[in-house]
Amino acid sequence: MTLPVDTSNIDYKFNKTLNEDVELISDEYGAFDIHMENGDYVNVTGHKSLLNACIIAIMTRYDELNNNPTYQGFGCHVHELIKDNQNKMFFFKLETYIADTLNNIRRVKSVNSVNILQTDVYKFKVEFDITSVNDEIIKGSVVL
Repeated sequence: MTLPVDTSNIDYKFNKTLNEDVELISDEYGAFDIHMENGDYVNVTGHKSLLNACIIAIMTRYDELNNNPTYQGFGCHVHELIKDNQNKMFFFKLETYIADTLNNIRRVKSVNSVNILQTDVYKFKVEFDITSVNDEIIKGSVVL
């Protein structure tokens, strides 16, 4: 059984190449969870689906899903930097690992920018700007 899809939605009609996904929502602390209404998942298509894919890729540790051949090499290396010293090289690695992860998503044509903002000693807000394969610019953010 598949999730219900609003086929009259403009994003669905014109951005099918960006795929479908279960919607993620963020709380006030930047943590993400699956969006549910009336006990069922909320489905998203198009640009929201691509934004979800970017967030999932950044939040997943690199090779965390290695027991599934489909996801071999999936994820982001930023989680390996947990105890590194916070110097210029640390921030360069954060930015590079996230840009590489976003570039590995087939639906992403290019990564325009990745900005890292330190909000607490061990908390970072990542803002990213990408261009999708259908030339739409998508902006998103995630808290690490």
